[in-house]
Amino acid sequence: MDISTYRLQFLKGTSEFVLKELLEKYPKAKILENDGLRISFSYEENNIEAFRNLYSPTHIEDSTGRILNLSRKEWRKGFVPAGINPSLAYILCMVAKLNPEDILLDPFCGSSVIPITALKYFNIKRVICSDISGKAIRASMENFEAAGIEENRYKLFQSDIRDVNLSKRNIDKIVSNLPFGIRAGEHNDNIEIYKSLELLAKKLLRKKGILVLLTQEKKLLRDTFRKEEWNVKSILRVDEGGLLPEVFVIKRK
Repeated sequence: MDISTYRLQFLKGTSEFVLKELLEKYPKAKILENDGLRISFSYEENNIEAFRNLYSPTHIEDSTGRILNLSRKEWRKGFVPAGINPSLAYILCMVAKLNPEDILLDPFCGSSVIPITALKYFNIKRVICSDISGKAIRASMENFEAAGIEENRYKLFQSDIRDVNLSKRNIDKIVSNLPFGIRAGEHNDNIEIYKSLELLAKKLLRKKGILVLLTQEKKLLRDTFRKEEWNVKSILRVDEGGLLPEVFVIKRK
């Protein structure tokens, strides 16, 4: 078979994860260039469609100039404002190191891109998703149905984070795209929201459970998850059209 050349595009800051996924799925790929914005590689495959199983890049281009949008998901029918890019959702799941027996909580689920990604591509056991917005819950339901996810694998409900009423300490991973408005009013709201998340994590996370959180409110996150009780580590910074949110991994001490 002829060797063909391809180029991957991705969100700035995520090249490490894109390269990891590429080489895990295509170990014989020969990396030609990686400048932090694009990765060029050659492979014994002349059909660009074969690479639709790469989920961390946003696009792939072949030597003829044909481009596939890898972020566009057929199951993503419902949308919400400021929703997470599906490629970034996949990377958050990579960071979380999801296992088949995991139960994942996303208390700011939006249209449930993160939970569906965890179920569909990482085959975890179950997700629990909530959001304060009724529109988000309706969009989520539309997406779960379009993705063909069995109803017994997800619990979806509308709730303010301060009112989430779950009792079992059986959550392995909390993975979420947090609210991070930085105007004064939004920031003041976020102080209460982030504190409620920290209390919820204390209550629901298993002893070795972790949080993987995307936010621009970096100082607030560190102030809320105090170093006396939590290990907080920034894993990467992502360039999302001028915004520079960071991905944090948080574990109990």
